[in-house]
Amino acid sequence: MKKLLFLAALLLLLFGAAGAETWQAAPEGRTIGECLALCRDGDTVTLAPGTYDAARESFPLTVDKAITLEGAEGAVIDAPQLTSALRIEAAGVTLRGLTIGIRHIGLYAIGDDMTVEGCHICLADPDWRTSSCGAWLGGVRRAIFRDCDFTGCGICMAGPPISEHSQGLPVLTGMFEVGEEREFFTTHTIENCRVNGRPMYYITGQPTVQAPADAGQLICVDCGAVTVQGLDCSDASIGIQLTYNDRVSVSGCRADRCGIFGIYVSKCGGGTVRDSSTEGTNHGFDVRACQGVTLLRCTALNCDQGLFFSFVDHGVMADCAAIGTGQGIFTAKGKGNLFLRCRAENCENGFNLQKDSDAMMRDCVIAGCSVCGVRLDWTPCIVTGCDLTDNWVGMMAYGDVPYVLTGNTFTANRSCGLYLRGIAYSRIGGNVFTGHLKSSVDARGTMHGSLWYENALDLPLSAQPEAVFTQLEESPAP
Repeated sequence: MKKLLFLAALLLLLFGAAGAETWQAAPEGRTIGECLALCRDGDTVTLAPGTYDAARESFPLTVDKAITLEGAEGAVIDAPQLTSALRIEAAGVTLRGLTIGIRHIGLYAIGDDMTVEGCHICLADPDWRTSSCGAWLGGVRRAIFRDCDFTGCGICMAGPPISEHSQGLPVLTGMFEVGEEREFFTTHTIENCRVNGRPMYYITGQPTVQAPADAGQLICVDCGAVTVQGLDCSDASIGIQLTYNDRVSVSGCRADRCGIFGIYVSKCGGGTVRDSSTEGTNHGFDVRACQGVTLLRCTALNCDQGLFFSFVDHGVMADCAAIGTGQGIFTAKGKGNLFLRCRAENCENGFNLQKDSDAMMRDCVIAGCSVCGVRLDWTPCIVTGCDLTDNWVGMMAYGDVPYVLTGNTFTANRSCGLYLRGIAYSRIGGNVFTGHLKSSVDARGTMHGSLWYENALDLPLSAQPEAVFTQLEESPAP
């Protein structure tokens, strides 16, 4: 019986191989999309020399069969903005000898066992750098990259695309889960690949790691103690990715003009990122689903977003700065995080704390932010000793949670110094307001037993009738 099954499998393999076809795409002939629609598992699609762009191709080019896609010398896939060049859905796809110009994502891979050999993926237009990525591995296993070159981009690894099963999990907003299975990160092979002419290092399963100094991109996963010092991994998709490591130490690194993240730490047990910087990157520093990670003296300059915590517990940002970014310093869905002596200047939102718990901001400076200096969104926290100057709104606190706002200075914020809406059992005292022209404090909704004491206002408090505070008897009404 076993011999019969073996012979049947062998015949199936031989006849399948014999039936495999080769389809040729050409700029003036059959399109890549037409070839992909015609082919079956095991077939090959070859690209004749020339440019394949949106004039004739429909992007993304979706590969939903286990085929080989191979480019001749001089064949270029030139993908348009805001879409992927290739969407790899099937398992067992091989890409060989392709040159791909991207304005968003080169390879959007959600199929296992993909092989990529001798390909060149480049950012075709730096104006479309934000959110660009050479290859996204989204919840896949056993991808192989050999002899590939990336220019202005690189490889990113994450969990599967966000779905109904992602509820409550840490995610990369609008894209993928951070990744709940180590196999999404540890089962790949990356050999002899380069980012901007320098080596791409993929390191996994080592008890200790000292990152090589010549890295164009570093991906280090499932290791023990990881040390990264003095790297410049600029112009990648993620300059430095550290995932599922026990402890990390990053110092003196740069990651400028990266399409996704400059320095990305996820699912790590703890560690420190110090004296490092990013400029012109999408997310400068991004820490997700970690315990006890400290960012110390790190700077994000002119990034789309500055310094991020998401699902981080007992993290610290100390002496860090976000200057000219969208969200300056951000945290969400963590607990026990401390922000000490940090600066947010000329951002949209300087600090944005969303549904964190037990957070503390102390001795921070927030100035010149176009939307809000400090935004407290359902985040019970302590804010003390902070200086909020020349923001559109100095501080906004809302959500039926308690806040402690004490000893802060509000100066010449253009619309309002402190905006409160629907808070509960908060303590607001010892704050000083000067130089406001429109409103120093605006209270709306119920204050639910919140205590107001010893605040020095430059303009009378503006409050809706239901916005009633409890006041200390020895403190005059504002």
